[in-house]
Amino acid sequence: MNNINYDLHIHTEHCGHAKGTTVEKILQRADEMNLQTICIADHIYSPKEMSIPAKIKEQVNAAPNTKCRILVGAEIDVNGLYFDGRLVCPIPENLDYIIAGVHFIPGPGHYPWKIEDNTIGPDAFLERYHSTLAGVLSNDQIDALAHPARMPGTALNLDVYFDAVLEILRDVAPLAAKNKILWEINEHDKDKAPPEYHDKWYKIYEIALEAGVKLVYGSDAHFVDEIGRIEFVSKVLEKLPKGCLNEGIDFKIR
Repeated sequence: MNNINYDLHIHTEHCGHAKGTTVEKILQRADEMNLQTICIADHIYSPKEMSIPAKIKEQVNAAPNTKCRILVGAEIDVNGLYFDGRLVCPIPENLDYIIAGVHFIPGPGHYPWKIEDNTIGPDAFLERYHSTLAGVLSNDQIDALAHPARMPGTALNLDVYFDAVLEILRDVAPLAAKNKILWEINEHDKDKAPPEYHDKWYKIYEIALEAGVKLVYGSDAHFVDEIGRIEFVSKVLEKLPKGCLNEGIDFKIR
């Protein structure tokens, strides 16, 4: 089991689907897990959520002292109505860490819970996914790309299109390297990626490493007991070069 002493992707109850996950409980859990650095990066799905990070900062400042370093960032979504990688809003000022989240099918703008939800078909999806990632990874204001292949993992039949997804990632990875955008190994992918592809998920990060992209861990925790969990992440790392994951607080922090 890998010893990872940070967690750079934690949500709170402010996101609307993490009931009971308060800032105070997050900080208590971080100390219990002996984490040295955490980032609370809640969802911003639209401009109306831009005030959430400021609320979290207030709650962090009001919380009891903790042993770990606390970063406040945001997981800002890519605008699903377009396929050029633009974010749903300008990046709020004074945040420590910006994660770009690609959750919605480019164009129709809805979340694909299953293959049938991909209403534009696989060819259009792949083309738009490609241009979306290229746009996201050209934005040097972004620090990390959340769960790089999660959406195609639900929207496509990977038995047919997994290699095509990898080729897209291979094409855009140099942009991430150029703009120093980390690729996140995300624990929550164990619940999103098809189970038969769990053993192949490392190939996504092989591509990143070949292009000079650095890797970072995030639990994507929505509930307190998920913070710092690395069961799936450890299995991915077993098939990657030792020491390939960013350690400690060696991150591109604003």
